Amino acid sequence: MKPVSFTGPMIASLILAAIFQLLPASGEWILWKPNFLLLVTLAWILYVPTQYGIGFAATVGLIADTLFRTTLGHYVLVFALCGVAAYLLSRWLTYFSIFHRIFLVVVLVICAELLQNMLFSIWDVPMTLGHLPALALTSALAWPLIDLWVARVHLHHR
Repeated sequence: MKPVSFTGPMIASLILAAIFQLLPASGEWILWKPNFLLLVTLAWILYVPTQYGIGFAATVGLIADTLFRTTLGHYVLVFALCGVAAYLLSRWLTYFSIFHRIFLVVVLVICAELLQNMLFSIWDVPMTLGHLPALALTSALAWPLIDLWVARVHLHHR
């Protein structure tokens, strides 16, 4: 049996996530914008862990480093650590309800933001965590759309 390739839909979803990530937001609204690249990366790791794992998360983190113009390795570390958690839980979470997966994503987004703030504090860049509840909320609202799309692609290509 020929192995199934998800390369086309994965690249399309990453391009779409990068476009959403780069859409301009003004003022206070920029703090409400979820990290679409992280959400799409987590979705692919949860549904296809045999093809997309920690290396995939680190590669997307490198893309995020170039998009966000941060020091190389900043988002690589954040995405890789979130990818580890998603990879370790992927066998169970595909059977859980959407609410459990939303909870996991909210926890991972909070951990990613705390890790980013820790990395920024190492470089003496002042950061606050006041936007964390808003970011968790918008990530929780965006996740079902991403989750359902990747699940539909996964079932279609099976």
